[in-house]
Amino acid sequence: MTLVAGFRCKDGFVVAADTAITYGDIVVQGHKLADHYGKHTSYDIVIGGAGDGVYTDMASQKIRDAVAGLPNPTLPAIKAEVEKIIFAIHSEHIFKFWEPEDPTRPSLALIIAIQDQQKEWALLHSDRNAVAEADEHGVVGSGSVLAEHLIEKIWIPGLSTAVTVHLARQLFREMKGKGIYVGGNTEIIGRRARKEAEEFFDLPRDLDYRFMWGMEDLQLSAVRVALDVNNNRAQMTKRVADIRKRLNKLRDATEETRTSKGDTIRFTEFGTEYGDWFKDY
Repeated sequence: MTLVAGFRCKDGFVVAADTAITYGDIVVQGHKLADHYGKHTSYDIVIGGAGDGVYTDMASQKIRDAVAGLPNPTLPAIKAEVEKIIFAIHSEHIFKFWEPEDPTRPSLALIIAIQDQQKEWALLHSDRNAVAEADEHGVVGSGSVLAEHLIEKIWIPGLSTAVTVHLARQLFREMKGKGIYVGGNTEIIGRRARKEAEEFFDLPRDLDYRFMWGMEDLQLSAVRVALDVNNNRAQMTKRVADIRKRLNKLRDATEETRTSKGDTIRFTEFGTEYGDWFKDY
């Protein structure tokens, strides 16, 4: 199992996933995001799969091949292909051999972000043999319930892709500590779908590594100190000052002059020594 989260932003999309794969009694690391480009027509499809690995890989590859064969890969045409493939996989490979409510049956759920040749973009998510378009965001996998709660706290519709990639990173920092079967590294793909889309930007490397850069912990501590008359007011003031300092670091980074990083950004935040392709260099 896993967690895959997708966000439809005002100027593009973001898809993120963890890399932990439960294999029998152990956990190994593997990629759960696939990025498929059009070779003869301009489109971009990012697919994240939760469930049984072979089935999610099969779905991703079938979608890749079906869309590549479309003479006019528009959003409605791509969505229609996705619906046909998801329905066929469940009919021919899953429900044919297992009952829908059988707890042992293979599971398959996808988050699919699409930018078509007209530069229109959308976010799809699947549940069993159903496919729907998400207006704002979608999550699939074992950590989806907790993820929905956190997304409601930290993300709002209308944010840019450049901002959302950083909030997606924060989501997975918390999920990997609290969500069942969610762990390893975090892979994120962000796509700017408009020419005027906000440029991607970096944040200071020395910011706190905890969820929300440690500011939530500081805020809750400040609240407890403020409520407890036995604590000195100076303790509360110190925590508030620390929060302000961290916020100013974030703001300074957003106001720095930005150089173009292109329309697509991909990065991995390493939470484990495994799965790091650069450890030998």
